[in-house]
Amino acid sequence: MLNVTIWGCRGSVPVSGPEFMRHGGATTCLEVTLDTPSAGTPERVILDCGTGLTELGKKWGRRGAEALVLQTHFHWDHIQGFPFFGPLFNPAGRFELWAARRDGVGLRDVLSAHMARPAFPVGLDIVPAELRFVDVPAFGQVRRGELKVSWCEVDHPSGCTAWRVDYRGASFVFSGDLEVQQGSREAIVTLARGADLLVMDAQYLPEEYDRRRGWGHSTPTDAVEVAVEAGVRHVVLTHHDPSHTDRILEQKQAIARDAAPRGLGVATAHEHMSITIRAERGVMGEAAVA
Repeated sequence: MLNVTIWGCRGSVPVSGPEFMRHGGATTCLEVTLDTPSAGTPERVILDCGTGLTELGKKWGRRGAEALVLQTHFHWDHIQGFPFFGPLFNPAGRFELWAARRDGVGLRDVLSAHMARPAFPVGLDIVPAELRFVDVPAFGQVRRGELKVSWCEVDHPSGCTAWRVDYRGASFVFSGDLEVQQGSREAIVTLARGADLLVMDAQYLPEEYDRRRGWGHSTPTDAVEVAVEAGVRHVVLTHHDPSHTDRILEQKQAIARDAAPRGLGVATAHEHMSITIRAERGVMGEAAVA
């Protein structure tokens, strides 16, 4: 069994206000926890370090002080929360961070610059937690105990990594930021083939997309089409545009559900959304009943 919690699902910049209360305003961060992992298997996986990571740190509680961090890319909205992640300042913390290099630069270099004076008072080099950075190729697959992590490159300015996690027959895919109408459809469909759950970028309404072609994002109908072609059971729309209020996001969900065939579960991501995947029973929780 694995559980997916969404701590941030907004794109570009964090937002606040009464019109954003339902879905929240924090930028991208997801947490995957594994049920009773065996030795050598990470018990926790974090995907992206947007401002949602700050809230995850505040709620860290009794969680173990270790996690595998899978980073999609280095745009600001996906790394903004890292310097404010409380467990980084626990000397017992151990975090392994995987990311592909972007424009010749690795994640360590990006975060070091992000946290250097005068931009930030605490440099990456004096963070008390142990950090291990791993550069990954554009495509790959690695086993860590019972956990299998697979990934592929998708279309987005400066590139982006889509990630898949398989554990004891349960499977979850996070698209990262991608624009499937610019050539990455085959890659994400192949990665998501037969997955229980796909959380996918659907930032723009269909009528907005033509004015934003080439900006690196998809639509609700794109997400449904990918899910259908890949044989995914449930799709959750994410990376909400900062201008999209709760009312607009409800419209976006209606568009996706109208496009979805019977049998495909469709939901819209919101902060603190929790989704449980059991190998023998599929997706349970909010995504299953949405």
